[in-house]
Amino acid sequence: MPSYTIRERLEWQRWVTPKPLKTKPVHRWYTFPHSFTNELVHALIEEWNLGKDDYILDPFVGAGTTLLAAKEKSVPAIGYDLSPIAVFVTAAKLFDYDLPILKNAWNKLKGTLDPSQWNEAAKRYSELIYKALPGKLLGAFEAVDQEIANLSVSDGERSFFRLALIATIPRYSRAVATGGWLKWVEKEEYASTLLSALSNCVHIMLEDIRETPVFHHSLWHVFQADARTLPDATRTYSAVITSPPYPNRHDYTRVFGVELMFGFLNWEETRQLRYQSFHSHPEARPKRPETTEYRQPHLLTHTIAQIQDKTKNPRIPRMLEGYFLDMYLSLREVRRVCREHARIAFVVGNAQYYGEPILVDELTAEIGEQVGLYCKDIFVARYRGNSAQQMGKYGRNLSRESIVVFNVS
Repeated sequence: MPSYTIRERLEWQRWVTPKPLKTKPVHRWYTFPHSFTNELVHALIEEWNLGKDDYILDPFVGAGTTLLAAKEKSVPAIGYDLSPIAVFVTAAKLFDYDLPILKNAWNKLKGTLDPSQWNEAAKRYSELIYKALPGKLLGAFEAVDQEIANLSVSDGERSFFRLALIATIPRYSRAVATGGWLKWVEKEEYASTLLSALSNCVHIMLEDIRETPVFHHSLWHVFQADARTLPDATRTYSAVITSPPYPNRHDYTRVFGVELMFGFLNWEETRQLRYQSFHSHPEARPKRPETTEYRQPHLLTHTIAQIQDKTKNPRIPRMLEGYFLDMYLSLREVRRVCREHARIAFVVGNAQYYGEPILVDELTAEIGEQVGLYCKDIFVARYRGNSAQQMGKYGRNLSRESIVVFNVS
């Protein structure tokens, strides 16, 4: 395996976790697990001397951190994601709102919401949604959603209120995301308190709008697309700042399953999204572009063989093979759509299975060089411990969380 320059930048360790985003205006409206912060994007923008003549790409847009951070620095940016909730959340954060219009719409919306009229929801949702939001809860969310749809405002302004409603779901949902799965819990939260919870959320969001500069031009866009087959036809981008899903078995169609099936997809559509998603969890079975050029790194082949010696379960080896094939395809697309001398940063997390380390950062660097990129640096931002189950069997082993930096020659 080639050797790469691996340098610690532990002063960045808070920037590769989503926790700081929970207190930042607009970013805090909705966050995804394993996110990085806007400070990381700002630091790279400054280090790479990016400006108004550049274009940043994020092919795994998540909750929109890269695009919103680019907007904060007035650097144009475009993002893509397979998940409709990611595209929705990002678009809502990027929209240039008129505060008086929002306040007026909120006053009208509140006047239409009468909890005494909320009943059980119609039979049009999946079983998961009825179980997660039992009794009149689902009917309350459905009633509010319908009143938002009836508002006489733009689609962007309706999305503001709809995001507030969707962001309130975890408070009430009996299905709680733990890692990559849902755990069922009992809660003392009922439909009668939804209006109060929604009001609190909208109040915070309105205060954020008050403090946020308004841009009267649209240089930040998000679209639904697959990072393995980007729609761009030309070499548009001078920088990429992104983070593909980590190979940690977390299935985000389950983590956000209640939100997805309440507001965006039915059960079958959610299942199809699960199959098509990046191969970071065992249930993915994506339809991929054909390629004959990919060469599986020798280190990966060796590591998978070590894992196969320790388990008869083929799911993890198959997932890892698919994960790095998907990484190759997405890096190939990044190389295709980037300008000469573009800078590329992939935030990745190493993993462990059956005591075997998966060096995602070094493997990503090697795969990037297969598609014609040059790996300039691997910056280690922090070290994470392995899971309690892995620790009990194999001891405490730290894994790197890194930023893999490429140049386009």
